[in-house]
Amino acid sequence: MDLGIAGKWALVCGASKGLGFGCAQALVHEGVNVLIVARGAEALEAAASKLIADNTRHDSPSVQFVAADITTPEGRAAVFAVRKEFDIVVTNAGGPPPATSATGTATPGSRR
Repeated sequence: MDLGIAGKWALVCGASKGLGFGCAQALVHEGVNVLIVARGAEALEAAASKLIADNTRHDSPSVQFVAADITTPEGRAAVFAVRKEFDIVVTNAGGPPPATSATGTATPGSRR
């Protein structure tokens, strides 16, 4: 399906794995240039490499990455130092903190 978004620019947060990576992957598949952001530099670089390697489009959308915590002013400054304008923004930044029980242990379904 052609969504008509090829050539646009997207900022995808939390894109080193999971939902964020899946969103970046789908956007690149549609021909969208992406700037992916996540806190873990090593995982983010691996994600960018995978997006580039998996790309089969003849127009080769650009894949850029910034290792930063987008939830901080410094992280946002690092992102906007690379690119200031985006057509698409995926605001995925790690989710809420894990829940704990009264004993301080993680509850079922929580991340720890």
